[in-house]
Amino acid sequence: MTKILKVLSILSVASLICFAQVKPNSITKDIVELDERGEGKKVGTITVTETTNGVSIDLEAKGLALESGVAELHLYGNNSPQVTETAEADSVSGGGLGEDISDLGALMVNADGSISQTVVSDGIKFSDIEGKSLVITDEVDNYANSPADGSEEPLYVASF
Repeated sequence: MTKILKVLSILSVASLICFAQVKPNSITKDIVELDERGEGKKVGTITVTETTNGVSIDLEAKGLALESGVAELHLYGNNSPQVTETAEADSVSGGGLGEDISDLGALMVNADGSISQTVVSDGIKFSDIEGKSLVITDEVDNYANSPADGSEEPLYVASF
């Protein structure tokens, strides 16, 4: 009888090991609407989760001052939106966010200014997010760090 119990114990432990799931890396940050000082109010959250082929980015935001339709999600080089002396010359809205590293995809903005969407990107890794910012803009990419017409746009940032 003890042999049967030993075998059952070993099988139980083996099945726990086989079915144990490794929890992926995941981090959630606030999305803020930046003002001219590089500060802002919270408008939502963004969760970045590691996948086998890149990252999954879950956005939940409301009250955005964006027209309904398409916005864009970008990865920027700095995680501090604070204004610096050189920031105005080389970054979005003078916010110190640095270079636009990657365009991560289109976002659908609802008529009430909300976004509830998941973006999956195989172009970046989870480790690429550290020390950077995810930025939501309402301008279709013109491959520059400012709107095509030179106007100020609402800027929503989650700093990692």
